[in-house]
Amino acid sequence: MDDKTIKILEEQAKLQKRSLKNYLEYTLEDTAMRYSEPSEEYKKMMDAMLSRMEDGTLGTIPLSEVLKRYGREL
Repeated sequence: MDDKTIKILEEQAKLQKRSLKNYLEYTLEDTAMRYSEPSEEYKKMMDAMLSRMEDGTLGTIPLSEVLKRYGREL
């Protein structure tokens, strides 16, 4: 990598209170996870949620209520 790229990455690492090495490892791992396929457990959980949504048994809470519960506003 060129010096300009390294300097930019070092600045980003400092913003996250990480070393450059740790920042690079974290960024690569995060990127790899975004490209990975969801686990079988996650797929089963999402299938169950979709089924509950389709048959009308999925309970939801409006965003405004969630925000209110935690003292937040839109």
